Amino acid sequence: MNRVVPVAAALILGASVNVFAQYGAILHAAAGEKELTVGSSLLLVGTAAGTLRPEVSADEARSALQKLGFRLPQSGDGAPITYGDFAFLITQAFDLRGSVAYGLFPGSGSAFDELQSRGLIPRGAQSGGPVSGQDALLLVRRLVEQRGTSS
Repeated sequence: MNRVVPVAAALILGASVNVFAQYGAILHAAAGEKELTVGSSLLLVGTAAGTLRPEVSADEARSALQKLGFRLPQSGDGAPITYGDFAFLITQAFDLRGSVAYGLFPGSGSAFDELQSRGLIPRGAQSGGPVSGQDALLLVRRLVEQRGTSS
């Protein structure tokens, strides 16, 4: 019995370290992208929101999010994601409720406007413009910080 506890603890610790390492790899990969791809954004946002496990592939992420009812960008996973599509992915993953416009017309444009009004997207950004990996990480960090202080 005494040997079971340390072995179980070691297995749990090893699994936790592995998950953190995988999530760290997702963050590192996203940070290095000059233009964040659709596939990277699905992984980043899905894991940050706790919807996806860090070890899934971009194809698995797309499939899992579609099964959950997410409306995802139609472009391939290797294509750059726009600020509007990234904002819409964020609002869905974090279940954000917004303005009347977003409630009536949920989509890329209204999600972009909503996140920009919350100060999560820089004022100079364009809805149809590309998102850098660093900007995406900053946006997700700001959102998590806002949610932490408003809870």
